[in-house]
Amino acid sequence: AFLARPWRMIGATALFYIPIVREFTLLFGAVGADRATFEAMLGTGANVVVYPGGLDEANDDTASSAIAIRTRKGFVRLAVKHGVDVLPMFCFGELEAVGAVRPLPRGLSDFLRRKLRVSTTLFVGRFGLFVPRRVPFDLCVGAPVSVAKRAPGTPEYDAEVQRVYEAYIAAIE
Repeated sequence: AFLARPWRMIGATALFYIPIVREFTLLFGAVGADRATFEAMLGTGANVVVYPGGLDEANDDTASSAIAIRTRKGFVRLAVKHGVDVLPMFCFGELEAVGAVRPLPRGLSDFLRRKLRVSTTLFVGRFGLFVPRRVPFDLCVGAPVSVAKRAPGTPEYDAEVQRVYEAYIAAIE
């Protein structure tokens, strides 16, 4: 039942304001990353792909495989609000497929990330192009973390958010 539902990927909302980029983003099945769109997708029963590390991981040019989710609970809060299970996943090999290049100074890049919520990091692979290197990807998929639907603002909601978040962190680790 989990994988039988339609899925959507969340993309930076700013991408939908750039001609041509918008069309490619839509072609790949992405929707805006704003809360209203996210909740509408969950309300229709769609599976939504979320990268909890978001821009912090996308703008990291240190080739670190550290996961930046220690303070990310928003996706869990929405999962509990809508009663949607969370599927922990991690893909090994991404860091070898492309290299991060920061074309702008770090200060400017951080400013644009905070204000426009977009990554200015470019990813290059084979021959210095946007084509990834041929390396194996190992996608590790954990067991879904079951989520009980709870109304926001209640003690049960907070307890369920914490339980699901801790289970997700444990599965990713």
